[in-house]
Amino acid sequence: MIPDIPESLLDILHEIGEVGGKHAYLVGGSVRDLLLKRPTFDIDIVVEGDAIRVAKEMQSRWNGTLQVHEQFGTATVTPANPNNPKVDFVTARCETYQKPGTLPKVKRGTITEDLQRRDFSINALAMRLDSTNFGDVIDKTGGLDDLKTGTVRVLHDQSYIDDPTRIFRACRYAGRYDFRIADDDILLIKKAIPLLAELSGERIRNEIDRVLLENSAPQIVQELAQLGVYQAISPGWKISRTFSSDFQTAQQAISWASEHIADDDFQPNIVRWMSLFGISNLHGMPIYQIEALCFRLVLEHQLRRIASATQVLNREIPSKKTVRFVFEKLGLKLSKNASIWDHNGKWSIVDAENRLTYVYENKIIHKVQTPITAYHQLLPVLGSLTETTAPSKIYQMLKSFPLEALVLGYSDTNLSQVQRKNIGDYLWTLRKKQPFVTGDDLIQWGEKPGKTFKTILWDLFAAQLDGKISSKSEAYSHFQLLKEQTAKKVLHSE
Repeated sequence: MIPDIPESLLDILHEIGEVGGKHAYLVGGSVRDLLLKRPTFDIDIVVEGDAIRVAKEMQSRWNGTLQVHEQFGTATVTPANPNNPKVDFVTARCETYQKPGTLPKVKRGTITEDLQRRDFSINALAMRLDSTNFGDVIDKTGGLDDLKTGTVRVLHDQSYIDDPTRIFRACRYAGRYDFRIADDDILLIKKAIPLLAELSGERIRNEIDRVLLENSAPQIVQELAQLGVYQAISPGWKISRTFSSDFQTAQQAISWASEHIADDDFQPNIVRWMSLFGISNLHGMPIYQIEALCFRLVLEHQLRRIASATQVLNREIPSKKTVRFVFEKLGLKLSKNASIWDHNGKWSIVDAENRLTYVYENKIIHKVQTPITAYHQLLPVLGSLTETTAPSKIYQMLKSFPLEALVLGYSDTNLSQVQRKNIGDYLWTLRKKQPFVTGDDLIQWGEKPGKTFKTILWDLFAAQLDGKISSKSEAYSHFQLLKEQTAKKVLHSE
């Protein structure tokens, strides 16, 4: 029996064993982490036969909620007791890959077949839950020996070819547990590396998201770089040599934000990606490359229309030649070495010589806009902030930047104390201020909407931010003063 199973988990597993009997097993990462004496959060149960039947019985026992996926033979039970973990129930299955890099075809199988379909030997372990054999470990692939020697090893030679995302997972497990990837696996990985270029952006992004959630992300990212993963995904993608320190800054920023701006729409993942692309002017990736990768990996981005080719092309002919023709006719020069490739019906154009990225779709040319480049754009703005910069000026200069970039700057010790203080003033105080005066107030005061309307509103809010006015009545007096000054300027100009 696996030693030191927490009592709360032990009770849950015994209950599942009572219902599932000899057909129910604790599997995968749960067994791995228990053997390594590490906390386990994902409770995965494999059932030979009908996992959904067992899940429904456990829902009844635990008075919990049940989510069923009939087509996959899976279910998740969330116990009513919030102290108990949710449990995933999966029908034992076997799977076959029709083509490298595609998702497998699945059918019901035995526990042995289910374990043999898994990625690594250390994840291909199962623990019996029936009362007679409770705690016995099933190891058909040498996983116990690999746990003892700290080795990450796939189960068959085609594994990385069948699913190239296992390259990310191999490095992730090696980094998390301070294991080493088996020498034979390194050779297998290198053969599969070119297939990464064929994976969808979503699948790659999801794997890197998981890497960036690891405490050992710097080591994992470096291992992936040494294997040539990033170059295979996008030629020219290089990891900054300052990533380790950038990642620590990102972690500090996320921690600070969780305590101080938890109620805002703050996205920690954007900060992690900012650190991966480099947060320094000297070592960060060029903005056009970040834009290209955000489009390729389906990271947070928007497409801003900059030109239409409707009058240039009578009909759409999706080809590289057509794309170049359109750009030439519209006067948007592309260098001869600009790369052009198709992504799900859209053409991505990366012009390294001109340091520009475009997306072309349905006769429309777009620029890529992403908050992940915001920190690079924030740095030159911060250079103009000083100790004497007025609060209204700080507000005006920083309000367009996303919270993620500002929080990262507040945590970046490479910035000056003055710059970080200005960001802090904005985050703590300025951005939370609401203007005393609204457009409705101006109308009540006799001001008609027009060209100067927004200017007056800003002037009043700026005076409020700078402490020149502290109430709506003072704002009205300031408004009257502004009107007098405007009238004098008009009179003087005449």
